[in-house]
Amino acid sequence: MNAAALSGLSSGAPASLPGQLIEAAPDACVLRFPLPPSLPIPLYVSAPEGVRLVTWVLDGLGAGAAEGPVCLLVLEGAGAALRDGVTVATHFRDLAVQPAPAWADALSAAERILLARALLSAGTAGLAPLGRLFGLVEAAIAALPVAEDAPDLTDEDGGWSLGGTAVPHGLLFRTRAGWGCARVARSRLRFGNHPSKHPRQNLTLEPVWGAHPEGLPERSYALSAHGFTALTR
Repeated sequence: MNAAALSGLSSGAPASLPGQLIEAAPDACVLRFPLPPSLPIPLYVSAPEGVRLVTWVLDGLGAGAAEGPVCLLVLEGAGAALRDGVTVATHFRDLAVQPAPAWADALSAAERILLARALLSAGTAGLAPLGRLFGLVEAAIAALPVAEDAPDLTDEDGGWSLGGTAVPHGLLFRTRAGWGCARVARSRLRFGNHPSKHPRQNLTLEPVWGAHPEGLPERSYALSAHGFTALTR
């Protein structure tokens, strides 16, 4: 971090930091910038107006990190409005980030994995941004492991059925037609009618983007407000 940024930190003024702006899709961007030593937690974007912070993640917190801590913000808003600067409100003090345009390869493989996990855990408001930014994280998501005891998703008469009682707000899935995402509009719990005898949910789904939820998906993920679960089949 340069002397000007350190001076801003010590004076209480917003720290001015360099950044990289990856405009991956219309109205969806990733802002990457070095995090000050105080490790401020991003809360929202205070400028420019009309920009929403979807989710964030930190990387490089380990002792051996070459660059030091780095923050990735997923933002909803026009990229043109962000090019002149972004002010991020944090729990410590505002950060004024001056981004330069960057290509998607500015993100390392490790950063894409962290970004994928953050997007999958971003709640209902993150479903649409996940679709816009999916090209950045598709490989990372496809490589996520599936636990042997994970709930299963099956294709039954009338739609998809999910094992267990934890109701997700959305499903991410890959069918023969490609990747898709759907909101869980309704979940009807039932017991004993499946060969496993475990509780199951009949899901009513509303497509959000991509392929429609038809046929048994090759991969699927149940999305909840504070995490996600890769499902078996």
